[in-house]
Amino acid sequence: MTAPLRVTPGQAFRQGLTLAWRGLVPLKNAPGQLLGFVMQPLVMILVFVYVFGGAAAAGDRAAVIMYAVPGVLVQSALIGTTATGLNLHTDLGNGVFDRIRSLPIARSAPLTGRIVADAAGVAVSALAALLIGWAVGFRIQTGVPETLAGLALVVAFAMAVACMSAYVGLIATNAASIQFMAFGLFLPLSMGSNAYIVPEHVPGWLQGWIAVNPVSHLVSSVRGLLLGGDHADGLGTELAWTGLWALLFVAVFAPLAVRAYKRKI
Repeated sequence: MTAPLRVTPGQAFRQGLTLAWRGLVPLKNAPGQLLGFVMQPLVMILVFVYVFGGAAAAGDRAAVIMYAVPGVLVQSALIGTTATGLNLHTDLGNGVFDRIRSLPIARSAPLTGRIVADAAGVAVSALAALLIGWAVGFRIQTGVPETLAGLALVVAFAMAVACMSAYVGLIATNAASIQFMAFGLFLPLSMGSNAYIVPEHVPGWLQGWIAVNPVSHLVSSVRGLLLGGDHADGLGTELAWTGLWALLFVAVFAPLAVRAYKRKI
């Protein structure tokens, strides 16, 4: 009896990158898929500019834009992670995993590849939020290193959250269950954070929830990196909490996703 092939962590990583490229190649023939990552920040920013901002004085409208754009950036990235679950669910239905089952690759490689590939869409969404925000008056107050760090932080956190999306996509019986995650989980988390709400202006019980909401820590970190000044007060603490939440998502949902994947194949 032949001993099972052992795959080293380095090999698993390279295999994941190879499968990530497989996930990116179709975008060359269907660039319209990226449009969805642009529409989310576009719609949200226009809502804040012409609905909420339109009811404010000129100075207040500018303040609304500066406060809301980092929140839109984060919300768009989180909602974009549902693509991981949807793509994995589609791959299962199309028999993609049946074709790679016999390949000598790590069991985590298809999941890693999918998450890395979908991170490209999240990056597009984040960049779109900044560019659309700039068009309506948002201005970054820090330098290039801080801006790149903010974008990298959002993409890294989204990849951690995508582990949960992957798990849901593998156990879901239909696509609607995965889409619910976007509107039944990420949207309320964003709306109940400091992405759009000034904590000092809401009741105490809601302030308590905002303070522990993982989205709030991410948004505060992004604001601190992009806007500096008062927004950077306590930035180290916010970054630490953001990192801890990201590690928690990976620690809980990555093993669950791998286990669900093994059951499917």
